[in-house]
Amino acid sequence: MATEQAEVPEGFTKAEAPQQNTDDYDTEFVDRPELGEMIQGTLLNVKPDCGEFDTTILELRLSEPYHDQDEGALVCFWSTNGIDSALEENEVSRGEEIAVVCDDTFEIDGENRRGFSVYTRD
Repeated sequence: MATEQAEVPEGFTKAEAPQQNTDDYDTEFVDRPELGEMIQGTLLNVKPDCGEFDTTILELRLSEPYHDQDEGALVCFWSTNGIDSALEENEVSRGEEIAVVCDDTFEIDGENRRGFSVYTRD
C-alpha cells in the first residue's frame, strides 16, 4: 500500500537544515578531580552512552585553570552516575557554568572510589 505525499500548504518554503557536525569541539580529555580538587567551566556538551560502559562525557570550556590546562581550554571528562543525576535534577543545560568537586572517597567491593558534588552558578 503506497502512501501519498503530504501537500505543503501554499506560501510555505522548505526550511534548510543547518549542516551538523558531530564533533562540535576539539576537546582534550582530562581526569576527573582527585580528592580536594575542582574543575570549573561552561558546560558545552553532554554526550551520553559513550564508551564500553555507556558513560556520559561532559565537555567544558574552563573558566579556571585545571591541571595543565589554561583558562578557556576546551576539555572533556568521563562523568559518573552521581554527576549525571545532579545535572539532571538541577536542570543544568548547555551554556551554564558548573564546578565539579571531589569531596569524598569511599570503598566499594574493595575498590577506592571518589564522590563528587556539582555546583551551579546562581
